[in-house]
Amino acid sequence: MTEVQVQNNGVKPLTKQKRSRVLPSLSLTSNASEMSDATYTCKVDNSPSSWDALPINATFSLSADGSYPKLKIHKSKACDLRTGESIGVGGGRCYRVFF
Repeated sequence: MTEVQVQNNGVKPLTKQKRSRVLPSLSLTSNASEMSDATYTCKVDNSPSSWDALPINATFSLSADGSYPKLKIHKSKACDLRTGESIGVGGGRCYRVFF
């Protein structure tokens, strides 16, 4: 017998089982006629900041007027708020957007 077999004695160690959570689902709208229009105002920094200086979950724009806002979701990824798609980012300058 090897040393490992003697220590384990053929019995697997017990592992904790995860508790399953029951979460409510999101309510869905059936079509666009049930949706309402929303207008948001925001503040945009006058000077650009570096991508690395942005904290995670910060909103930003690539243009000084704040159009097409995006959300930093990782140190190398952003999410386009219009489409919800993630975009790979290597660095650069951007303008902070505050809602």
